[in-house]
Amino acid sequence: MTQPRQTLFTLCGFTFLTSATYSVARALGVSLFIARMGSGALPVALVASAVTVIAVSAVTHLINQRFPARFSVIGSWIGLASVTAWLTAMISVEHHSLVLLGALYVIAEVRGCVNTIYATTLVNNAFASSTSKRPFVLVAAGAPIAGIAMGAAMGYGASVLEDTTWLKIIIGLDAATIVLLRWIPHVPALKERSTVAPHSRLERPQRLSPPNTRSMKRSPASQSVYRYRYGLVSLIAFNVFAVTMVDYQWKVIAGEHLLLEDKLLTYFAGFYAINDILIVLVQFTVATKLLDRYGIGMPLCAYPLLLSVLGLIALINQSPTVLILLFTLGQGLTVLKRSLYEPSMTSAYAILPPNIRNETILLIKGVVKPSIEALVAVGLLFLASRMTPNQITSTWLAALIPWFLLSSWVSNTYEKGAPADNDASDQLKLSEP
Repeated sequence: MTQPRQTLFTLCGFTFLTSATYSVARALGVSLFIARMGSGALPVALVASAVTVIAVSAVTHLINQRFPARFSVIGSWIGLASVTAWLTAMISVEHHSLVLLGALYVIAEVRGCVNTIYATTLVNNAFASSTSKRPFVLVAAGAPIAGIAMGAAMGYGASVLEDTTWLKIIIGLDAATIVLLRWIPHVPALKERSTVAPHSRLERPQRLSPPNTRSMKRSPASQSVYRYRYGLVSLIAFNVFAVTMVDYQWKVIAGEHLLLEDKLLTYFAGFYAINDILIVLVQFTVATKLLDRYGIGMPLCAYPLLLSVLGLIALINQSPTVLILLFTLGQGLTVLKRSLYEPSMTSAYAILPPNIRNETILLIKGVVKPSIEALVAVGLLFLASRMTPNQITSTWLAALIPWFLLSSWVSNTYEKGAPADNDASDQLKLSEP
């Protein structure tokens, strides 16, 4: 088997296993927390998870600067398995502990963040020079396939298996992930990868004292890189703000309609499984063709547009039945997000120089995303009880406007700077927007 193909299979297996643990942890954490603590406590869990994710991401960044990716990934999953084992032992004794149920909710979000950071970094390191989006789509497909398998299992066993049994399944999947990591491609630590080919290097500005900074200007190429980087950061910030608000409303509405623990677990597990089935169908039929033919602009702009339609309908019709249908459909846009939007965003990093690319991924996935989630959670903690559903909906609808505009700008800039062939150095050239 050729090295690129082995790398592709290994990364697909990695996303499958890590997404399987996330699928179980997410459905279990949300359903147990809402059923036992009530949806009113959700903002507290959101704040705790966001703060924890920021801390974990900072530690991950420091580790990645000093050690090869393989060692940091192994250490991360040993840590996740250890915390899950501790929760398994404690929750079996204290079933309704706010701290333990909150920790279960938080560890699921940590898994999602760490999964995204490493999957995005590893696939970019391996396939950044590819002119086709196929590797990005195939690696991303491991996640929905895992969601289908685990969603079906949880939907069937929700009323049969105990919560601690699901936690033990997570630990077993973590162990399988650690074994698989021996085949993860070797990539040096970030500090060892600070240069690119001399003929294609983009100037990175030095840190200067304030007086000198005023008297010197960045080169056009450097300005282009940083403008694109900050465009990505801003795009993700508005994306996360809106999606977090929608996700909160969805969980509150679901909690009000499905009060029983097993019904909530069945609903969330079944919802994620159906979504993942649709994601796989899209990924293996039209995703690659659409992205290769139309570029990344179509999914980047379509996501906020479709959310705006659902939000406007929700403002007009406040029927409980209509609301749960609308927000279920809104969360159902995960099909678009996972099959087209996320591969597009992953490939959008590829035209950045390698050292800046990896730092940008860590910044966005590990700092910007959880920071915005924390901001939203704190706002909801103090304001949610005073806001009407329409006011909450209007808030995230407003964020869709800059999200759409930034999506259009990023996609246009990417298409201008996208590589014309397989030469890795060519893709580092960004045109001025």
